[in-house]
Amino acid sequence: MAWVLVFSSANFAVADASPSPSSTPEIKILMNQYKLAMDKYRVLIKNRDEVRTQINRTFIVAVESANREARMSMRLAITASEKTDVIVKQKTAIASASDARDAAIAALGILPTPPVKPVKQGEVAPTNKMKSQKPSPTSTRKSKN
Repeated sequence: MAWVLVFSSANFAVADASPSPSSTPEIKILMNQYKLAMDKYRVLIKNRDEVRTQINRTFIVAVESANREARMSMRLAITASEKTDVIVKQKTAIASASDARDAAIAALGILPTPPVKPVKQGEVAPTNKMKSQKPSPTSTRKSKN
């Protein structure tokens, strides 16, 4: 009886580690296309970031200029109405700089979508929801009942 269990449990199928020959060239072609698309995506993102950085620099320069002008004008202002005019002028300049920045960023359009990596047959594509979850630690203490 023991021999039957040993021989019957030893009978298992061994899967071939190499993929089928017909799918390998397809996967290589798809991976090459993916790599090219990913390179193009990286260039687009890099260019977008450079333009956005320049937009932000222009905004910062405009705000600093408005603040500098307001400080200088405030030194010369004597009456309360003159000081109020200086503050209003400063806030208007900052608001117009902000509007210009927002319009320039909106003109960039939406972010380019990253290419989707091809998936081999039998492989599950990872998603954001499929994060590796660590098991929660269990208490080693015995509960007192």
